[in-house]
Amino acid sequence: MFHTVAALFKAVGYAAALTAAGTVMARASLARGLPAVPTTLGLTRWAGVVLSVTAWATALLFFLRLGGDGSSATLKAIFLSPLGAALGLQMIGGLWVAVYAKRAVALAGALLILGAFGVVGHSASHGLQTSVTVVLHVTAAAWWFGGLWVLLVAGRTLPADRFADLVGRFSRQAMVVVCLLLAAALMTSALLLEFRLVPTLAYPRGLLTKLALTGGLLMLAGINKLILTPRLAVRPKARVWLRWMIAADLLLFVGIIATTAYVTTYLSPHAASAAMHTHQGQFQVEGPIGIADPWAPAMPGSAATGAGYMVIVNNQPVDDRLVAVSSPWAERVTLHASIMEDEIARMRRLEALPIPHGGRVVLEPGTFHLMFSGLYAPFVAGDSVPVTLTFEQAGRVDVVLTVHPLTRQRLPGHEH
Repeated sequence: MFHTVAALFKAVGYAAALTAAGTVMARASLARGLPAVPTTLGLTRWAGVVLSVTAWATALLFFLRLGGDGSSATLKAIFLSPLGAALGLQMIGGLWVAVYAKRAVALAGALLILGAFGVVGHSASHGLQTSVTVVLHVTAAAWWFGGLWVLLVAGRTLPADRFADLVGRFSRQAMVVVCLLLAAALMTSALLLEFRLVPTLAYPRGLLTKLALTGGLLMLAGINKLILTPRLAVRPKARVWLRWMIAADLLLFVGIIATTAYVTTYLSPHAASAAMHTHQGQFQVEGPIGIADPWAPAMPGSAATGAGYMVIVNNQPVDDRLVAVSSPWAERVTLHASIMEDEIARMRRLEALPIPHGGRVVLEPGTFHLMFSGLYAPFVAGDSVPVTLTFEQAGRVDVVLTVHPLTRQRLPGHEH
């Protein structure tokens, strides 16, 4: 439920951010020498207010999700983190745009809003280069989205000759903006996916969905530029058809925004990257916590305990910890880490296993593993062993370990 609400807040926030920042930029670049379009000022103000409110609501949502106890750890996780910085930029930028929508200084608020996209999320976790490319991508998308709103409103209020002039300006500037948008999007995707595209994974599929919707936008833009725009001066109906096409463009943008909200809430490029380095490259569980390639080695006849391995990916914007494990196949399941003492590998029991936000932890022979004690049946190759993982923030996550022959990986000794 939490993540569904978070995704909805993100979708509304993204739409408000693109509208607030985009209409400010589009008016500044398109409306020089033309009368202002008063209706878009109201739209800009409302978008700024909605963005600010959504940012506050998102902060409150995470506060409640983290326990709502007001402890220093909870407040630090929200306000002294990249998430808090991004929400702060959105709040201030949204209110700034709402207050100064009529003045040139509204551009400062738009810059704050756009900068928030480079502070937190998948892009920020990959370094400065990806943050820069995603901000450029969002800036181009915002201008395009805001420009469509300006054209849609101007189509009802401006005289035919001035409207045709405005459409012409938009078409010329859009050619440069679209090139920037596509270049930044491709570079961002390449960096996030580490220059590897595996269409069978969920995160790349989400990016491909956005690319398909963007292709639809480009197709409509081509029709607008090559067919409808030249006819504005000679065919009155062309203006009506152009407004309908602009409305279709905005709907496609809404689809892109919804897809982005889903991808950034439930999926992660870290998961895609981790899957490429796991034994089979498949994710069994996707969401706030992703689980890749859960497996266990078959047990030799004399073994009294079993081991389990997997890759755990934290797709949440906050750190988490694996605090408990259970399975109907064993009386007890515990977490262990491999350590070297006097050149002897020993196992040390862990009370919890930290997983940083946007990061992953690999449970594999020689590092971390699950230990199954008091087994009701030994692990035999081909078995499926159900396991419940309990995380401090994400809650319960159910996985199934696939038992492989012992020769797949050498099982480390269990010296305690």
